[in-house]
Amino acid sequence: MTYPWMTLSVVAWMLFTAQCAQQRIVEGPSDTSARLGDTVLLKCRVESQQGAVQWVKNGYGLGNERSLLGFPRYSMEGSVSAGEYNLRITGVEIEDDDLYECQIQAAGSNPTRISNAAKLSVLVEPDPPKLLGRASKLKAVAGDRVYQSCMSKGGKPPAKIGWMIARDPKGLSLVAWFGDSKSKYSSKTDQQIASQELMDADITESIWKSSENLFTVISNISFTPIADHDGMYLVCFANHEAYRTIKTHATLLDLSFAPKVEIVISNSSILKEHGSVVLSCEVKAKPSENIQIAWLNNGEIISEATSKVVTIPNIGVEHHKSKYTCMASNEIGQSSDTKILNIAYGPRITSSEQHVEISPGEQASFVCEADGNPTPEIHWTKAGSSDVLARGNNFTIDSTQAWQRGEYECVASVDGFEPVRLLSFLHIKGPPSVSLTEEIVAYNGDTVEITCEIRGRPQPHDVLWQKNSQSLEYGRLGGRVQVHQVPRQFGIESRLVIQGIRDEDYGVYNCTAVNELGNDFQIMQLKKKSVISLITDALPMYIAIPFCFLALTSTMILICFIFRQHRRKRCGKSAKFSDERSDVTVKCEALDGGQFFPEMYASSTMENSDVICSKDYVSIPQNNPDLDYLPPPSFVGTNYHHPYLASTIDYGGGEHLPGVCFGSSYGSFVSGMNTPSVTDIYTYNPSKLEVSPLETLTEVVTPDIDVANSLINSGIPSLHERPVSRSSTHV
Repeated sequence: MTYPWMTLSVVAWMLFTAQCAQQRIVEGPSDTSARLGDTVLLKCRVESQQGAVQWVKNGYGLGNERSLLGFPRYSMEGSVSAGEYNLRITGVEIEDDDLYECQIQAAGSNPTRISNAAKLSVLVEPDPPKLLGRASKLKAVAGDRVYQSCMSKGGKPPAKIGWMIARDPKGLSLVAWFGDSKSKYSSKTDQQIASQELMDADITESIWKSSENLFTVISNISFTPIADHDGMYLVCFANHEAYRTIKTHATLLDLSFAPKVEIVISNSSILKEHGSVVLSCEVKAKPSENIQIAWLNNGEIISEATSKVVTIPNIGVEHHKSKYTCMASNEIGQSSDTKILNIAYGPRITSSEQHVEISPGEQASFVCEADGNPTPEIHWTKAGSSDVLARGNNFTIDSTQAWQRGEYECVASVDGFEPVRLLSFLHIKGPPSVSLTEEIVAYNGDTVEITCEIRGRPQPHDVLWQKNSQSLEYGRLGGRVQVHQVPRQFGIESRLVIQGIRDEDYGVYNCTAVNELGNDFQIMQLKKKSVISLITDALPMYIAIPFCFLALTSTMILICFIFRQHRRKRCGKSAKFSDERSDVTVKCEALDGGQFFPEMYASSTMENSDVICSKDYVSIPQNNPDLDYLPPPSFVGTNYHHPYLASTIDYGGGEHLPGVCFGSSYGSFVSGMNTPSVTDIYTYNPSKLEVSPLETLTEVVTPDIDVANSLINSGIPSLHERPVSRSSTHV
């Protein structure tokens, strides 16, 4: 069942609600920029529309028809059901630059609704920037003030003008900014602009607006260029919303400038003591003609140095930290550069020698200061030893003992140089200590100086010299022997000088020193030089040694030759066996031993040399024709020769029996030995000696005469061979 009154109520409620809804603008326009000729769309969307919708330009309504009659480039578009009333402007012109609003007119109880005002900015691209009053080059002097202007014309809004120094006319390789130009440079490129130098400059700007609402901007800059800017570009740039890239105009900086000087040390320089330094003055100037060069050393002009290169030979300590200045000038001005030399040099000890005199048990201290570059390293040693006792400038010995007396060295060293040394002396109070050369070798006529070094404290009050334990006489005016006492760092040096050495001057010398606490002495020997020493002193060693060897060898050969000649001379009269007739008569008869010995060896008969010659034979016994055995003599008490005596054979009348000739007896029955001999019959008494029986001889074949002669004339007796004859015959 339907109730009519309920249907009417719903319809009435809907009509009431529709009449009571408020119209409103949901979306209004926003500020927009557009270039000339572009198309712009300003948005407007409404809800619960009751009144008509129109666009208002700067307070002037454009109409509520969508075609906007009277404004052919203007139109409203969009879906009506969606409440869209967007304003489209085609072919934007400068006159379109204005404020725009979307408006809903009042209807019934709904008031007029107006959107927010939106600014349509029409962008007009200005002309590219232009430098005023300059050619392609800006000629100036570095250090002088430079003025330049740049203009941007016909832009809307006005262009932003800035300045820079760049290596290229496009400003892509920036060097420096001027003033606030960096803030005017938008990042329309990928160029990095943050790290460039900022230079001071005075920049002013003027803006004019034309009747067409276009702007002209002129920027003026004043700055001081530097020499490094020569060959670079002064760039004026303009930034505008209508530009897709920065516009620039540049001029080349053609700068004249005073010399820019840099001193360079050549790689060939040796910056150490006794080295050399080559300094080169590198000058950059414009103009580069007629540049004047001058060198100064520590403020003083080096008159001979007028070129760009100066050489300092044989540098030393005095050159360390020296200031060398190169001054260069041209028509613009002058400038200079200075180098301070850093010269490496060897150590130099600035302290003086020290003498520390203390008693045993006390402390001794030494100080050593040294200079060098680099700073020297210092260590301490005892003289004659390489053991390092301490390092540093100070050296202290606690509780000194007598054995620590002596000389101590401060050694200062710098890498690359020879070390230097300073001797200091530690004197321990006590008896003196004497040192003396052990031996001196001299010639007659030489002058000899014997040095005696005496150490100790207190210093000796007396120094005595002796020779062979006898006191020396010296000190006489003009005397050959003089003594000089010379003070030394270690104590006293006593010099004994002997002029014109004589034989009596050679010997043992004694130097004795005496002080309040005791004495000490040393001895030495003064020797005479030998012949060999004369030769070795006169000739170099490599010549003297072969010479001495040759002389000794020659002397030995000469002695052997003389001896051999003398021996041959003495043997010249040796007997010879011959088959010719001779004055020698050999008589063979039978005699017994008793008859032969008294007659042959009796002392009474030995006095007469004639008897000896007439009876100088040996008989051959009949019962022993081969002389294999003879009995001993049957008598005693008679003088006879010693059983055997070996000596040099003398055939010309020897010492024993002058004027008597002897032959060679081989295996004599008297000798008892088968050796050649000269029998001395005056020497021994047989009564005092026991003679053994003769040994049995071996029977041999008797040689012929020629063989016998060759054996005798050879001059070489055989000591251990039997005679060649069966029967021994003696002449």
